[in-house]
Amino acid sequence: MRIKRLSKSGIIFLLLFLMSNQRFNYYDPEFNPADAAGCSLLIMISDNTFSFAIIQKRANKVLVWGENYRLEELNTSGDLSDILLAPFAETKIGVQSQSFTIVHKDLYRANQLAGFAKCLDAQTNETILVNLLDDDNYVIFKISGELTTAISEHFDLKWVFFAGKPWIAAINMAKPYIQPLYAHITGSVVQLYHTNNDKLDFYNRFQFSNPDELMYYVVLTANELNINLDATSVILSGDITVSDKRIQRVSDLLPKVYFNQNQVVSLPSGFISHQILMLAGLSLCESLAVN
Repeated sequence: MRIKRLSKSGIIFLLLFLMSNQRFNYYDPEFNPADAAGCSLLIMISDNTFSFAIIQKRANKVLVWGENYRLEELNTSGDLSDILLAPFAETKIGVQSQSFTIVHKDLYRANQLAGFAKCLDAQTNETILVNLLDDDNYVIFKISGELTTAISEHFDLKWVFFAGKPWIAAINMAKPYIQPLYAHITGSVVQLYHTNNDKLDFYNRFQFSNPDELMYYVVLTANELNINLDATSVILSGDITVSDKRIQRVSDLLPKVYFNQNQVVSLPSGFISHQILMLAGLSLCESLAVN
């Protein structure tokens, strides 16, 4: 593998603390759901599963982190719901919507939302939401009626964000390389992001089924943007590791491939920051009352 670290490599421990039921990547014994008022709950929904993290606001550190829960567990009574429904200071939810459009702020008009929604082929039972994607662009996206119901049973839709927004916010915390191509991988979906002079140049998501297809989308995007991949860094994040077969072609064939080392929140020693990057990026997002 040719993947290089942006910081000195260390021994990677996959799990440091486990609850007796092994349902969490990490659970700090300091966390008590009854004292959640000083914490933020961050939830990231992808298809029919979700991950979550609980962040202590005072120290900006992870107290609880869990992944790959069935979506119905958002509203199912039990030990997990006792945690998720604790009285948090704030709850922010990211959704990996497959249907979205990006509109420059100079062109966006709230009273024209119905027209923009036509671009998404929105059905009557679907909900249209709007976020500021970055300083210059809005993203308009839809979520299904089933997901709307699942979220709104206990949470406020105005705190739902397009998943690309927290990822981009986390990227913009620090930029050690000049205009790299960013790639975030969740399961079999890759999000690609590129800027030119700190302005959005490209954002899209693609479904892939093997390492060659992932390489194809990286190369296709680079060609469309006239990016020389021999000279441009490709910065990876997501649910991937050095030995992950999904990124094998990208890491073997491209000379400048790195893991994103931006750290949005304080993590327990040994945890991998790029794996929680998009989820943690929700802590940087503020609500717009346009949803």
